[in-house]
Amino acid sequence: MPAEDATPAAAALPETPATPPSFFEDVSQRVELHIPWVTFIKVFAAALTAYAIHVLWPLLLLSFLALFLAVTLHAFVDWLDEKGIKHWASLLLVIGGLLTVLATSLALIVPTLLDRATTFGHSVPQLYEEALKQLPVSSAMRLNITHLVGSANWSEAYAWMGSFWSAGGIALGGISEVVLMLVIALYLVVDGSKTYEWLLAFFSPLKRAKLRLTSGEISQVIFGYVSGQFITSALVTVYAFAVLGMLHVPGALMLALLAGILDVLPILGFIMATVPAFLLALSVSPKTAFIVVGLYLLFHAVETYYIVPMVYGKHLRVSTLTVLLGLLAGVLLAGIQGALAALPILASYAAIERIWLKPFLREGVSEKHELQKDQAFGDKA
Repeated sequence: MPAEDATPAAAALPETPATPPSFFEDVSQRVELHIPWVTFIKVFAAALTAYAIHVLWPLLLLSFLALFLAVTLHAFVDWLDEKGIKHWASLLLVIGGLLTVLATSLALIVPTLLDRATTFGHSVPQLYEEALKQLPVSSAMRLNITHLVGSANWSEAYAWMGSFWSAGGIALGGISEVVLMLVIALYLVVDGSKTYEWLLAFFSPLKRAKLRLTSGEISQVIFGYVSGQFITSALVTVYAFAVLGMLHVPGALMLALLAGILDVLPILGFIMATVPAFLLALSVSPKTAFIVVGLYLLFHAVETYYIVPMVYGKHLRVSTLTVLLGLLAGVLLAGIQGALAALPILASYAAIERIWLKPFLREGVSEKHELQKDQAFGDKA
């Protein structure tokens, strides 16, 4: 009897629960990571790519600007091809024409500029005496200028000469960059199509079609930008020649051509064109020199706030505010090269939005943007 009662009592006892896993064991399991070696390789490759872009950024930006020139020259090559001229002859005509224009411009500008600079250097004492004659003998300004020149520490001339050579080195560096850009552009004109087709082979057929469409529209934007710059440079040249000719400033044609060429450089180009014009105008009279500076400043203001937005807005289909902010942003981000590249990049956004971003935007956004541009600038040519 007692043995029989023991079995049910034992069966009624609750089972001892299993020991729950400790908190630290759960935490250790949650933070355990298994990172494959492929991930480390990808991170290293991304860091290496970022470093390479940082180091090669000046060359990449220069190549991007060379692409502008190459696209423009290629448009002329295609036009000659359509006229029945053989492709190699079209390339020879376009490249030879470009080099001829550059060589002629340099031949007109450099010798005359050096000659005028030498003449101006010899006439500095005479200009100083003539400037003093314009002031009353007993005026405080004349006395201060005479005292300043007489007490000048000419031993510091070496420091000024060092600054001059430093500025000359910067100028030579800019010239070398222009030459390199020209060489890259010519290579792109001659062999760019083969390189472009080689790169397209890496993409799927759908992406290749989108890339061809995008590149075609961006090429039109770049051509519009370069043609707009040609218009503004031509206006600057004509205006400068008219002003300098009426004021009888020596070397008017040379200074006008220089102003037109330097107009491609925002802000800095205006300063570089105004300084030699001011110095050569001094050989006429100080009054003439200040009139030249005033008229240059007037045209620069009109060009910046009226001509450039109007011309670029018409060709690139971007607003006046976009042009001004784009130039400013380009200068702040990458200097002069950034300012040159900013407007085509901004104008290319419309094509990128319509071809690549449309599926990711709310329905009708891209169409509404295109309608707004048509209303503001007219239908595309």
